[in-house]
Amino acid sequence: MNRKNLLSGRDKELYELAEQYEKAQRERMPIYMDADDLADLADWYAMRNKFQTALETTEYGLSLHPNNTALLVERAYLFLDTQRRGKAKEIVERITDDFSSEVKILKANILMGEGKLEEAEKLINTIKDKEELANIIEVAYLYNDMGYSQKASQWLEIGKGLYDEDEAYLAVVADCLYGERKFDEAAVYYNKLIDKNPYSAPYWFGLARCYFEQQQYDKAIDACDYAIISDDEFAEAYVVKGHSFYQLGNDKKALESYRKAEELQVLTHDFVYTFIAMGHISQNEWEQAYHYLKAAIDSYEEKTIPLAMLYSNAALCLFKMGEKEKAYQYSRKAIGTDPNDVENYLISGRIYMEDGNPEQGIKQWARALKIAPYPETWNEIGLICMEINQIEYARVAFEHVKKDAPDYEGINERLTSIYLILHDKENFMKYNQLCKKPISQDELKELQQMMNGDEREEMAKIMKDIFESLK
Repeated sequence: MNRKNLLSGRDKELYELAEQYEKAQRERMPIYMDADDLADLADWYAMRNKFQTALETTEYGLSLHPNNTALLVERAYLFLDTQRRGKAKEIVERITDDFSSEVKILKANILMGEGKLEEAEKLINTIKDKEELANIIEVAYLYNDMGYSQKASQWLEIGKGLYDEDEAYLAVVADCLYGERKFDEAAVYYNKLIDKNPYSAPYWFGLARCYFEQQQYDKAIDACDYAIISDDEFAEAYVVKGHSFYQLGNDKKALESYRKAEELQVLTHDFVYTFIAMGHISQNEWEQAYHYLKAAIDSYEEKTIPLAMLYSNAALCLFKMGEKEKAYQYSRKAIGTDPNDVENYLISGRIYMEDGNPEQGIKQWARALKIAPYPETWNEIGLICMEINQIEYARVAFEHVKKDAPDYEGINERLTSIYLILHDKENFMKYNQLCKKPISQDELKELQQMMNGDEREEMAKIMKDIFESLK
């Protein structure tokens, strides 16, 4: 069955327009299309992360309709979406229509991006038809995308009672509720939209994002599948599906989804290589991990993932492979690339500690704490110390977490484990009774038998797994 037959309304029209346009482009034949249709088609491509095709569509449209406002506005937004703000401003200067609402909203977008909120709001307030649905939608999205969710809600209030059952209005309400992290409420609206248009990939994707944020990963995967059935080139659905599988511990399925997203050019090679590498690191497969990290570094594309993160993890792999000198070189490159990235110092400190240089290791962790003096940083240090069998340092780190954030997730389980390894009965009992699932007497007897011979390194690894499962 042809996928377009599942669609209805404007979705089906745009799918058919795309077929006609692409056929004409392949055959190098001229095709006449309405300016508004071409602007909508460019936006349709942009939603599928086909930004180059979208730009080519607006360029073709302007060859047919020189200086058409709708096409110029769409082209400017495409440049904004691809971080080419200067190009967008050049396009705006070509627009002669200073009175249309869509031009005012575009100019307000550029002003907000430059931090000129007051000027942007003055311009928005000159819009005459504030009750027009298109204006409500565009301004609400502008505020929401720029992080001003409360102002977005104020504009949506204008539409209440006027457009309560309108699909476009429901869609912007759903997206803005998601932006405010009101996932339960947003899901209600996405379900309403799906009832109206059950083959809309964006609506299913919106619902999938809500489920993902609520850690309902199985439901997120199901919703992504429906989005993909509706549009098998909806790349973002593969990304969220991959993230969901990853959270469920299914690396193989996650990688399949990421690979599909890579084919659709929404993920880069370096992201996929990094994902594979981190999976190998979690299994202590250092050589395999380094192979993929090196591939990620070699194929690195700016503004995808932090280059410093690649260097730091490569340093750890090299150290574990016995190439210490090269490991320290990579560690220094990581810090030099981003001296404010806490992770660089955490990994560098770990390498020094494992290399028998605790003084330098502590100095590196002190630098991490100077940048981020938070319980999260102390917790990361504690977990590293558990992993490398530095139990006393782990105790100090986790006690800092407990002091600064008594209700920090899993901290009682961590301290229970630490004091069990240290044979500190008093503190073990103190923290065990605070655990969500305290260790029972029978479990304690089994653990004590395992500790015969004081094999602390193995015990530390066992307890690391235990307190994670107790959460």
